[in-house]
Amino acid sequence: MRKVKINLSELMDAFENCRSGYEFYLDTKTGELLYTSDEFMDPEETKKIYERMEDEPERYLSVPERSSREGYQDMVAFTESLEDEDLQEKLWIALNGRGAFRRFKDVLLNYPEKREEWFAFKDERLERRVMDWLEENGIELA
Repeated sequence: MRKVKINLSELMDAFENCRSGYEFYLDTKTGELLYTSDEFMDPEETKKIYERMEDEPERYLSVPERSSREGYQDMVAFTESLEDEDLQEKLWIALNGRGAFRRFKDVLLNYPEKREEWFAFKDERLERRVMDWLEENGIELA
């Protein structure tokens, strides 16, 4: 395992925001995150980033694209963890069918304390995924 100084919060944000058209790369020597976006970046700027990575491709790890399946599983696990049967029932209904993410969040708007618990729960699971990914790639936080 090699130790790399990485801003865990920034890496977690990259995991959250990595999706089609938005790419993040971790520099395994410096811990820096490189970012490209078809939507928000000048093509020349993007080209420079890719050229930089071409010199030492083994140095850069592509941050995996966010999976909606993982997000859904997080919502299910949170719902299962609740003791409040009324809220749990409302969330199960919200999770059924298309638009589950929006409905889930809408239900929690009426439960501010549980909403904060949801954010903490989601962040904890995301941090675990990030740490597992780093370990799979032989990297330890310095």
